[in-house]
Amino acid sequence: MRKYTVIFLFFVMFLFGGKAADAHVVDLTNKAQAQSSYEDFYPLIARYKGASGVTIESYSTKWRTTAQLKALEAELLANKHGPELSLLGKIMIFPDYPAGENVLGQYFAEYQIGKTLTLLPNRIIHLYGGNDFTTVEQMATTLAHEYGHHFTYYYLINKEQLQPSDWLRSKYAAARELFRYPSVHVSASGAYEWSLPEILAEDYVQLFGSSLALKGHMQMNAALPTPFELPSEEAYWHDQLGSDYVVQSPLSLLLTGYSPNSLNASYYNLRLYLYSPKTSAYVNAQDGNGRYASVYLDTFSSGVSEKWYDPSKLSDDVSWLFQKDWNDSVLFRAVQHAQKGFNRGSTTLKVNYGNIASSVSTRPLFPDVDDEEMKKAVQLLYERGVVTGYSDGTFHPSETLLRRHAARMLVKELGLTLPEGYKVKATDIKAGDVGYEDMAIAEAYGLFGQGGKLRPNEYMTRAQMAAVLVRAYANVYKKPTTNHSFIDVLPSFWAYDAINTLADNSITIANPFHPNDTVTRGQLALFLKRTLDKKEQ
Repeated sequence: MRKYTVIFLFFVMFLFGGKAADAHVVDLTNKAQAQSSYEDFYPLIARYKGASGVTIESYSTKWRTTAQLKALEAELLANKHGPELSLLGKIMIFPDYPAGENVLGQYFAEYQIGKTLTLLPNRIIHLYGGNDFTTVEQMATTLAHEYGHHFTYYYLINKEQLQPSDWLRSKYAAARELFRYPSVHVSASGAYEWSLPEILAEDYVQLFGSSLALKGHMQMNAALPTPFELPSEEAYWHDQLGSDYVVQSPLSLLLTGYSPNSLNASYYNLRLYLYSPKTSAYVNAQDGNGRYASVYLDTFSSGVSEKWYDPSKLSDDVSWLFQKDWNDSVLFRAVQHAQKGFNRGSTTLKVNYGNIASSVSTRPLFPDVDDEEMKKAVQLLYERGVVTGYSDGTFHPSETLLRRHAARMLVKELGLTLPEGYKVKATDIKAGDVGYEDMAIAEAYGLFGQGGKLRPNEYMTRAQMAAVLVRAYANVYKKPTTNHSFIDVLPSFWAYDAINTLADNSITIANPFHPNDTVTRGQLALFLKRTLDKKEQ
């Protein structure tokens, strides 16, 4: 087949001056002339080409130094990228808005149709309003969005081998569940926020964008779920990008309280709760209909945070979102930037001012416990004073247990105290050592120390846990009537009888049992909960 080239030109408009922008797929001939006239009309002010291989040209007097252009290149590279970067030839900064007053950027995509579809090299990004947006911070989201076009064009054209007109039947569209939304289109005449290429670019900013690009940014289409709310979309990109990109559950952002503002009853004070594991997260906000630009509200530190927001103490560009007479509802989203892999975002918190009580949620006891049975187990043990969690408000269910930690949980649950005058027999622990009293009590009641040592600072294996539980709850577990067969535990194994007892009493359902793996806090909580349930039968 004879090769020929097709050029498609897409551009992004963010909200500028509080107004929504329009978008179109521009005619090849007209746009080619317009592009040429842009470059011919403005004098070149500065040019820089760094290690990325991308040439950055400025036609704005506000972007005149090498240091500025070098910083913009660094921001480009702060967005996650791969082999598609080599196909980007140039970024051009213009002083005003030659494509329209609300058009902040354009991406020029050109691909070749032959035996295979191929995105051609030397692609171009235009950034507009350089005399108004004079810092990297102000340009970051537009740059990420335009690079998002480049990134997603590469994968849908080169990898899925689909022209833009066919993208509605792409694997991406299926993973994004766009079949649920008949307004999605690939034409030049449809609504901008429903344009599939724009949805792709917005998804890129959220999943892969830099920290600066994420701050204050929420996707333009408020009617669509975010990519963080669709595991299928992250799974799609995992398949495209590899093992560094792991599907994650969304962050938990909740409204946990509200009250009328004391200075103006038409405003609400809101209390927001966020669990942000490992790193901090931005919280951004937008009116519920997505008519106006999203704004940055706050940065939440890592761990569990709960904060009140009084609109009388917020800036005007944020406080209006707390006004119930102006807004039917408001949207809040949290997002964490990740140096590696996907960024991580929250489910969308929609606060309905018409019935705000319905938007309130109860703060979870331990937000890092996701499994429903484990939630009940940890809740029960917390109420019984067996566990308290960590100072950051989390439980750490996957954290492995030292033997002294397990002893403490068992001693608390059983309500044991050290017999008067008891002297510890083990030679590897002494008074004053961390965990001494718990280990002493465990030895006194025959739970630990059968070998003459307590080994308080060694990790407890699942086999050891089984043996200790059977000793501790001998009056609860029924004597096994069946010798269960385990993939990884032979009848000759030293702890087989204990493991068999747990299996016969439905305390463990795991096969293989992994007897030599270290037991975790969550696993011991589950075993204790099942044991206590059996005790009450």
